[in-house]
Amino acid sequence: MMTDNARQALAIPAVLAAVVALNLLVNRPRAPEPAPPAAVEAPPETPPVAKVEPAPAPEPEPEPEPPPAPTLDREAVARAEAERDAAARDRARAEARVEDARRALAATSTQAALEAAKGKRLAFRVQNPSVRIAQASAKGGFLKAENDKLAKEVADLRALPLPKPTPLLNKSPVARPVNADEYHFELRRSRIGYVDLERLLELAKADAQVKLRMADRMGVLSSQVGPVGSYSLAYVLGRAPTGIEELLERHSIRFDLRGWEVVPTSEARGETYETTRNPISEYARAINRLNPGRAVVTMWVYPDSFPLYRVLRDELTARGYSVAARPLPEDMTIRGSPMGSVSATQ
Repeated sequence: MMTDNARQALAIPAVLAAVVALNLLVNRPRAPEPAPPAAVEAPPETPPVAKVEPAPAPEPEPEPEPPPAPTLDREAVARAEAERDAAARDRARAEARVEDARRALAATSTQAALEAAKGKRLAFRVQNPSVRIAQASAKGGFLKAENDKLAKEVADLRALPLPKPTPLLNKSPVARPVNADEYHFELRRSRIGYVDLERLLELAKADAQVKLRMADRMGVLSSQVGPVGSYSLAYVLGRAPTGIEELLERHSIRFDLRGWEVVPTSEARGETYETTRNPISEYARAINRLNPGRAVVTMWVYPDSFPLYRVLRDELTARGYSVAARPLPEDMTIRGSPMGSVSATQ
């Protein structure tokens, strides 16, 4: 009987032989297999694009309703405009008061400076009046001698016989000097304008009184007043000749009118002859105020208006007025002075 160890020893070589045979069978060389045809590369597959569903649009919010249009409160607007106008007027009045106060302050300052200067001069004169008294006495003696001399000459002239009358070289049988109220008219470019010289001289007198007080009584004063109608008046005042009274008393200084000149304010002044036929024209109203027995009509005539002068002169003389003519050159204005001549009327 074989033991187990002997059976195992016999089985091992058989197993080894089976393994070798199996190995040979497996590793036997094989004929090469034909190569498979080259496969055409297919383009890579594009991955599928995921379809994105658009998000649902938000529902539009409902638009707010516009507020109701405000109603115009006309009464409030009217009150606001009235308050604005009142404020503007108050401001204008305030500015006018400020300007008046400024002018008053300037005038007061100027007057105070003048008064101070006068005070200084007066103080200087009062300090030593002997020189001025001596000068006044010397001038008084000179004036007395001149007065005596003139009195003697007047007496000698009165003692002389009167000269024989001599005829005038330029006779005018209907002309006579004016000795009545004189009213002036300008005849220029065949138009007639009324020159209210009396009113203009009154304005000049009032203006001169103010100017002399403010100007510290200077030697010569010139100014202009008006207009009255279509004319203004320029005048010149000058100090009257000095005398003993002026040297002794300051307030006795006098001023005389040196001359005046009518200044027209417009080239188209005056009225045509046809306009003067209207009773409400300036010429007709001025003439109708005059008294033929006490008034004299003086016409300042330029060279281009003598035909109009003759027509008006004939009409006025037929109504009983006295008419005087004063011819003027084209480039000269109406002027006068205390040394001028007196008009002669017809």
